[in-house]
Amino acid sequence: PATPNPGRRREAGFTLLELLISMTILALIFVAVLGAIQVGSKSWESGEQRAEANQRTRTLFETLARELTMLYPLRVKDQDKDVIAFRGTSDSLSFATLPQSYGAEPFSHMIRVVTYGVESERGLVATESYPLVGPADAPGPQEGRMKGLDERVSEARFRYLVPEGKPEEKLPPSWRESWDPSQDEAVLSSSQGLLSPGGQRPPQASGLLPLAVEITLTIRQTNQRGG
Repeated sequence: PATPNPGRRREAGFTLLELLISMTILALIFVAVLGAIQVGSKSWESGEQRAEANQRTRTLFETLARELTMLYPLRVKDQDKDVIAFRGTSDSLSFATLPQSYGAEPFSHMIRVVTYGVESERGLVATESYPLVGPADAPGPQEGRMKGLDERVSEARFRYLVPEGKPEEKLPPSWRESWDPSQDEAVLSSSQGLLSPGGQRPPQASGLLPLAVEITLTIRQTNQRGG
């Protein structure tokens, strides 16, 4: 009988085609896993950015609300009238507020007048001044200093809930685009309730304040922060 030739025995292994197919499959799996990791990483980063932006927005509104709740009815002279230092338009708001802190900063223990508005390059800004500081002692604090609150804000809109008519009329309040204390005296001199030039009754008296202030902020969308 013929004996098998050891030199002709077929050795076990992979052909070149099998290796190419295996490497292609592994490359596809690697690409798929890498893509999933990248998508997950971007989603996590985007979520973190949105959370950070939302936290900044909440902090900003809390700051504005805290300032308004600390409002002080400081009476000043405006067009020879004794009125409360509170004036608002559709895009700015100015009022007197109690001290923010009692630290070592000069005039930190005194009443401030804060004015909110939007600057094109700085976003939402607050201008602070100290009206009770004598001009001879410190002219700077009277003129006011500006500080940025949030550079993302491109527009700020304010509305004011205003009491209508006389107290005995019990009219529902209405939202207005402005609040000017120097024009509030007109209703005091009229028993019929005069109308303002716009056809609406002015607020009841200069000693009053708006019942509420509505603040609407438009925040820019950026690549680094979510809206």
